[in-house]
Amino acid sequence: MTQAIWLFGYGSILWRPDVPYTAALIARLSGFQRRFWQASTDHRGTLERPGAVATLRRVASAQTLGIAYCIEQTQFVQAMTQLDQREQNGYSQQAISLTLDTGQVIQAITYIAQPGNPWDLGSPNETVLAEQIQAACGPSGTNLAYFQHLRWASQCLNEVDDHLERIASALTRLGSSEPQSDALVRLQIEKALVPWHPLMR
Repeated sequence: MTQAIWLFGYGSILWRPDVPYTAALIARLSGFQRRFWQASTDHRGTLERPGAVATLRRVASAQTLGIAYCIEQTQFVQAMTQLDQREQNGYSQQAISLTLDTGQVIQAITYIAQPGNPWDLGSPNETVLAEQIQAACGPSGTNLAYFQHLRWASQCLNEVDDHLERIASALTRLGSSEPQSDALVRLQIEKALVPWHPLMR
């Protein structure tokens, strides 16, 4: 029997996996929290005006919700080659343990940008991050759109992510354009997701 490998998405992989997968299940990662503490100069920003994107930081009491994607072993090398090209600017593969919605604990991999990498933003507050997100744009689109998509995905998972909500409040105070409607965001991402994906419920 061919063994499958699980990939955990907590950032753009949540709503744009771009890899062949045979299952997508809600999963919880314990001991980590999502933070917009990684600069993006290749996707959501430029060298002159970097964007801010999500990574994970170790916090013993924290939990992060995301999607676990099941990738058949025969397609794993191709999938990881694609992701290695996509997840640059300080990200590397990490082995983790996840708890699925079913209660099953599985082994998986994810991409984390470790503290101290060349694109590490430190730990800026949400107002500073909102200013950076509002201003940045790169080859993959605006940093604001990335944030809005990730916030929408988090809300679809019924996740309470105070960090995302504080950034959203700071963006509103800065006079950022109103977040896109759920319907519009859904239309923009549904091409990447199959009908049974948890975000499409």
